[in-house]
Amino acid sequence: MTTTKDLTVWDVLEQQLRTEIALTWNPEGPVVLAIDSEKGGVGKSGLAGGLIAVMAASGRRVLGIDLDPRATLTAELGADTESLLKELGEEGPEATQYGVNDLLYEDREADPDDLPQLSGLAEVALRPASKAWGNNVRVLAAERALANREDDNATPALEHRLRISLEGVAEQFDLVVIDLPPRAGGKLVGAGLLAATHVLFPGTLNEDGLVGVRDAMRTYKFMARANPTKLRRVGVLRNIVEPKTKLAKYYDDKFSEEFGAEVITTAVPKRVIRQEARGACVPITAAADKSDAKDLINSYTRVLNAVGSAV
Repeated sequence: MTTTKDLTVWDVLEQQLRTEIALTWNPEGPVVLAIDSEKGGVGKSGLAGGLIAVMAASGRRVLGIDLDPRATLTAELGADTESLLKELGEEGPEATQYGVNDLLYEDREADPDDLPQLSGLAEVALRPASKAWGNNVRVLAAERALANREDDNATPALEHRLRISLEGVAEQFDLVVIDLPPRAGGKLVGAGLLAATHVLFPGTLNEDGLVGVRDAMRTYKFMARANPTKLRRVGVLRNIVEPKTKLAKYYDDKFSEEFGAEVITTAVPKRVIRQEARGACVPITAAADKSDAKDLINSYTRVLNAVGSAV
């Protein structure tokens, strides 16, 4: 794994933003990437949307899975039910009725013989992203009811249901991106990590970013014990990096001290155009002619190359 060594994050950004890089993507088998931090506000959903945008723009098939009941990624991809029905009309696909919550929940009062086979069930819940994202992006959407699964002690093997429902489905995509909620070791985080093949820890250069990565890595280690050969750590990504200040430099040093070789030599700078794209529910690649968007696309491409080469 490439490491930060003696470089500050601003050294990294100065180097990487001087040179555009091509996407190199040739991993063996499907990649299911969980994006994990146990603090909110560190840019998990924004990072997920950026990675999906760059992969889709390259012609790859991508699936976004939103495990956050706030449904931020679902909305950005234009895959919330209201948006899809508005775009597709009343004759929209039946899949708009289903989302992640339906895959994780099982009615214990039902006759088990009447319940659908769980393996591959995610297929029936796939939604198209809005037309702005092209034809090769699909979504497993979140909704507020998904929050109920955190306290669901009735559904059998809840944390394994996403993994099983993706059997034969994940293989249809070049990349599956799972946006995890910022909850410490909850059932939704567990479901995402058990379904993933790779995990990436984004952190902002502040106390929340540091603690979010620290706690997420601890949860990862517990989950990896259940399947130690499957889940690969891509590393720690310094995300939404602002201009250099004494405080930011302090936390950049703390990241290097605490996570060492886990910190990858790629970073994502803060650019206002990212928030504009999210607000408009369009991919950042739609603004590829703008310099700020180019900076982000270049950064997301480098992150994807790090994911694809993680072993």
